[in-house]
Amino acid sequence: MNSVIIMSVVLLVVGAICFIVSFIIPSKEEPKGIDEEEAKQQIHDLIEKQVNDLHDPMKELANNYVNFAYDGALNKLDDAANEKMFEITTFSDTVMREIKKEEEDVMQLHQAVKDEHENLQKTAEAASKAARAMRESIERIQGMRPVEVSYGNGSVKIAPMASKLSEKK
Repeated sequence: MNSVIIMSVVLLVVGAICFIVSFIIPSKEEPKGIDEEEAKQQIHDLIEKQVNDLHDPMKELANNYVNFAYDGALNKLDDAANEKMFEITTFSDTVMREIKKEEEDVMQLHQAVKDEHENLQKTAEAASKAARAMRESIERIQGMRPVEVSYGNGSVKIAPMASKLSEKK
């Protein structure tokens, strides 16, 4: 016979003997009853250990999330502040251009008023000279011949004085 077959038969016999002996020999340890309080305490201790083991990673994860949210909020606030500063700068530039334009318009109006004032002074001086010249001419004319002045419903003739004629000559 083959050695493999002999070996298989021997192992089968040894296995059967071990199986039968296991029923015959009593176990040395008798099963105890399960202590419920001790089991509860062990379960509680295991849960507490698991919670403690998860506490630090969860705390770190929460801190990371808070830091991420804080950084995001700061970035958004920086962006908003920069945008508002740009808008304010643009607005102030526009206002300054408008103020400069209005100032130039006011300066032009001021110059025009100044020029017109000078023209009016020159015209007033010319009118004053013309009025004096007319007054003098009228006095000379009145001194030469009688003048008739009308008033209301009547009129009066005014004759030149001889003394005036002689003074002017």
